[in-house]
Amino acid sequence: MRPDLRATYRVQLHGGFGFAAAAAIVDYLAELGISHLYGSPYLQAAPGSTHGYDVVDPQQVNRELGGADGQARFSKALAAAGLGQVLDIVPNHMAIAGDNPWWWDVLENGPSSRYASYFDVDWDPPESRLRNTVLLPVLADHYGRVLEGGELRFSREDGGRFVIRYHDQVFPVSPRSLDEILSGAAEDSRSDDLAFIADALGRLPPSTATDRHAVHRRHRDKEVLRVLLARLCRERPEVAAALDQRVRAVDASADALDALLERQNYRLAF
Repeated sequence: MRPDLRATYRVQLHGGFGFAAAAAIVDYLAELGISHLYGSPYLQAAPGSTHGYDVVDPQQVNRELGGADGQARFSKALAAAGLGQVLDIVPNHMAIAGDNPWWWDVLENGPSSRYASYFDVDWDPPESRLRNTVLLPVLADHYGRVLEGGELRFSREDGGRFVIRYHDQVFPVSPRSLDEILSGAAEDSRSDDLAFIADALGRLPPSTATDRHAVHRRHRDKEVLRVLLARLCRERPEVAAALDQRVRAVDASADALDALLERQNYRLAF
């Protein structure tokens, strides 16, 4: 039976005061005559969030608060004390930190992202060179200076995942833009398997293709190719070594890194 709404008590949840801490004060709130605990947002927020409004994944309960299990125990404690709960949800609040899978997908795939329509992106701005590109003004100095200063880094993460790093910020690499790097590594290692993956990446539907079939095929194929590349790197150390050598060569060359960045669905800017 749901309690009638008489009085609420606002609780600010964060890493230092999660579901377990909130559950511990439930009996006290009941003694005060509170009918409902009014909780701050507890969907998955950016790491270290102290308020919860910077949501990065609205389909998950915040791990730093105790996750889904902690939330279930918290709700059980409320029910046992006869209290209800009011949850603060702001649907249009979302952070674009690296842990946001929807935003990551947009940066990786541009207009062909499955989540492109979730964000208010102007894909056809007045400046033609930024068409179908997300402008990201995140650099502390002009792009050329940051690039020449070696502050932008290109690396291969676990298996078939490649990223661009700028200090503590991480950005995805468009799978189609990896074809030449993988092709060169395939020649170095004489790997037909890697050459096949390189060719297949280059033939992915472009990021400007937004029809349902092309979007589905791009997302399906890029994930399959990523798994194949990760497996190949695990099973053939010489292939992984050749690939990493090519990655380091791009990372060490401002011109090569600039060429790679020009093929992304975003542009880093001052």
